[in-house]
Parts: sequence; structure tokens; C-alpha cells
Amino acid sequence: MTVSGHDPQYRKSASLARMPWRRFIVLGDGGAEGPGPARGSGDPHWADHVAEALRSVRPDLAYLNLGRHEPSTAQVRAGQLARALAFRGDLAAVVASGREAAREPFDIDAVEAELSRIVGPLRSSGADVLTLGTYGPGLSAAPAEEQRSGPRRRRRILAERTRDLALRHGALYVDVSTRAAAAGGRSVAAAVIHRLADHLDATRNARY
Repeated sequence: MTVSGHDPQYRKSASLARMPWRRFIVLGDGGAEGPGPARGSGDPHWADHVAEALRSVRPDLAYLNLGRHEPSTAQVRAGQLARALAFRGDLAAVVASGREAAREPFDIDAVEAELSRIVGPLRSSGADVLTLGTYGPGLSAAPAEEQRSGPRRRRRILAERTRDLALRHGALYVDVSTRAAAAGGRSVAAAVIHRLADHLDATRNARY
């Protein structure tokens, strides 16, 4: 995949030209591996696309994806956080809880607490942290009865809580629409890269 200013999916990638990140770590559940086409489809996961885009401006970028298909948020914290911290990443992506939100019982308070126990230490280590709301604004188009109950409602609440948690920790929240998630890894990666570019632009503007 070539990333250039002429590519509409990555039209903001030029903002990454002076990016500070050298080590990119991803942890979480199947969403960390990447929402989109099934395994074996030939389409790289979103995190692989992001790593490739970052390497286009920093070829020596180190990249490690710890995402696994099935773990709960508590299991992500117990099984992946220590390895993520040992990797000493300066950019981390955390994607967890989607599978838990898909079924009852779903304890959003417990899930949010576990996410905070993941994001907090990563931020304390000095990493910029990305969280993804992969069931974001596309849910607003769901029928009213689906908004009030069922997995769509739970995922919408999870997206809202994840966004608020990111704000509390000074992390970055990426609002990925349902359409983008369904379109595959490249579309999700585009949303991530645009958010990183916005963050860098805002940081630079604040200095002047």
C-alpha cells in the first residue's frame, strides 16, 4: 500500500511527516486484530495498515500487535499489558470490550474500569494512546427500538464510555463508523491516521 497526499483515504498523511513515534504497540481483542473482512481474505488488518503508513515516514518504526481473538477486557489487561509496557511503545492502540458488549450480561462499569487500568499505565509510561469506538456514529441510524435495547445499544454505550475515558486519561479517541468498520482494514486505518494527523496538527499549533 502506497501512502501519499494524492490518496484520498490518506490525504492527511503528510501531517505525519515529522511524527515523533518510533514504537507502535497494539493490544486488545479481535478488534485489535482488526474489524473488517474475515481472516484469510487477503486484506491486512487496520493496525497493519497504520503501521505501514507510519513506516512510510519512519522506516525504522518497531511494531508489535498483541491482539487476540477472544479475550475479555480483564484478560487483555492480565495477559497483554505487562508485555505492552515492556515493549516501551510511544504509541499504543487499545481495542477491547466489543465482544463483551455483544452479549448479556454486560457490566459496562466493570468493563470501563478494566479499560482504565489498561489505558492509565500506558499513558503513565509516556505513550500516546489510541482508543477506537468501532461502533460509533453509524449506530445512530439504527431503528429506535434497536437503540433502546440489544447489542447495538450496548455497543453505543461502550463507544460513549470509551470516548469519555480517553478524555479523562488524555488519550485519543477514534470514532470509526459502522460503515468504515465493515469496509475493511484500510478504511478503519484511514480514520486512525486522520486522528493522529489532527493530534499532531493541534500539538504543533499549540506551540506557536
